[in-house]
Amino acid sequence: MPPSMPAPNIRIPIELLTPTAFAQFGTAVENPTTAPSAKLPVPHRIPPPDSVSANQGFATKYLDVTHMSNLYTLAPSKKPAKAVMNMFACAPRNLRPHEPSESMPSSWGDLELDDDDDDGGRDDCERQLLDIGILERHPFTTQTFIPMGLSAADKHTQYLVIVAPTLPASASRRNTARPPPYPTPKLERRRSLKDIFARARPSPYSVDTAPPPSLFSRLPPSARPKGPGLPDLKNLRAFVATGGQAVTYGAGTWHAPMIVIGDRPIDFVVVQFANEVGIEDCQEILLKANNASHEGVVVTVDTDASGKVQVKAGVGAVKAKL
Repeated sequence: MPPSMPAPNIRIPIELLTPTAFAQFGTAVENPTTAPSAKLPVPHRIPPPDSVSANQGFATKYLDVTHMSNLYTLAPSKKPAKAVMNMFACAPRNLRPHEPSESMPSSWGDLELDDDDDDGGRDDCERQLLDIGILERHPFTTQTFIPMGLSAADKHTQYLVIVAPTLPASASRRNTARPPPYPTPKLERRRSLKDIFARARPSPYSVDTAPPPSLFSRLPPSARPKGPGLPDLKNLRAFVATGGQAVTYGAGTWHAPMIVIGDRPIDFVVVQFANEVGIEDCQEILLKANNASHEGVVVTVDTDASGKVQVKAGVGAVKAKL
């Protein structure tokens, strides 16, 4: 049985999955010319990846659209990992009927999710609820989910990407009265004489007045080790993705299992590293409401008459009171 943590009474709106919005947690992989985010205002777009002509001019090759990270040298067992490719055949989730609630997502301020009429505020829009009872992470590897057989234009089936930042280890202990569930060792390396003298001011090896930054400091935030902390549930976020998007979770990013919304299953090819040490490959945490009067962590899912998930927060929202 995985360890558990108390969950606040909170409802999370759905955002559009874009590379900019998701950058803290990993990479949204998409065609930069045809993806929904290509139509967003410039401040909400990131530069497209470099590209070259390929296939005798009949293709455009986008370079380094996502990055795989293998951090298993930090794992307690020191057992090497290998690249693996699995498939997850994910069936659509059962949602429960909408019920009014006073809870609202703190990460979105005073976003009023339940001020609509009983029919969801629109005759062609249905509101349902998705309970989030578990999060997981892969502390030493990225994990890329690639949907197969799902059109980018499919309105009847989509999938949700639900992620949370990582709390500092000290906050995890304070909020649960116990240490974090999965202590992750710090990277330890023996310092050479050059390293020791390089901390002098000024450095004897350059004109710099400080030692060079560490390897991890050069990486984007999503690619750095996250530490052993619990998920920050008050800043949990939910994104809706189409068949034209793949997603890479940064190593150690807390996320929900892949969630399909709609009419039919989605098959995902999943690429990651693994060393077959269970607690190092995957770690889980159960989310339990504080008491019977609380519902815990819930994502509000609004769909139109065709079944297309409606975006309720962030850029591209159909309705947001911020």
